[in-house]
Order: sequence, then structure tokens, then C-alpha cells
Amino acid sequence: MKARAVVSVVGAAMAAGVLTVGTAGRRPAKDPRAAIFVTRGCAECHAIAALGVKATSDVGPDLTFAYADVPNRYGVGLGWFLENPRGLMGFVLAAHLHLTPADRDSMSHTLEAVYNERLADMDEDVPSSPPARGRPRARLVR
Repeated sequence: MKARAVVSVVGAAMAAGVLTVGTAGRRPAKDPRAAIFVTRGCAECHAIAALGVKATSDVGPDLTFAYADVPNRYGVGLGWFLENPRGLMGFVLAAHLHLTPADRDSMSHTLEAVYNERLADMDEDVPSSPPARGRPRARLVR
């Protein structure tokens, strides 16, 4: 689905009240680090499987590997992306989710820790990238 179409769908869903920001009726995640993502509304669209967060609508990608995914997709570090989001996230953060600098910093650090934990848990014998490149590590643009 193209970004413009996704923006239209998400915008319409938020306007209709089908997709809302909040925590009513949601069971708390098991990992306490998930609280900021749930209370700030990220879990409306994004799961974070590593923290036990299930998305309400599964519109966006799971954020477990966002620390590496954002640099791969956008060429910038996660912290920078949260301050200067592109595409649909620019619309969502500007119009519906207002994150403070402390929120962005906390989210970035938490997702970095989650990524590193999951990377450490991966089996070294199972390739996670082409063999010639080795295991990817996120390069940050700060």
C-alpha cells in the first residue's frame, strides 16, 4: 500500500474513532519498559513482541527491531527519525502523538536495548543476513 493511501486510511480511522490513542481496555504488557509505548499510543499501530505489546490495529511494523530497521530503511538513526519522522510517521507524530524530547529519548534507548537483547539471543549458526556481509549492526546518524 502506498504511503498516501496508508495516511488516508489511518487518518480516516482516527477521525472515525475506530483508531484512537489511549489505553482503555488494554491489558498491561509484561515488560515495564513497554509502558511508555502503550501510554503514548504507539501500540495503536505497532506491536513490540519483545516487550509483550500487541498492536490494536497492526497497521505498522513490529518495533522489536526498529533500532536496526530505521537506519536500513531511512539512512538515519532511530533518535533522529523520532525527531524528524518521514512518511506516515511524520503525519501521525505531528497530528496525533505528541512526544516530548524525553519520550523520544526513552523510546530510542529502550528500542536500542531491545534490539541488542534480541541480537544476543540469536543463534550464531543461523544466518540473519547474506553470508558475505555478516551480522548487521545498526549504524547511527546522530
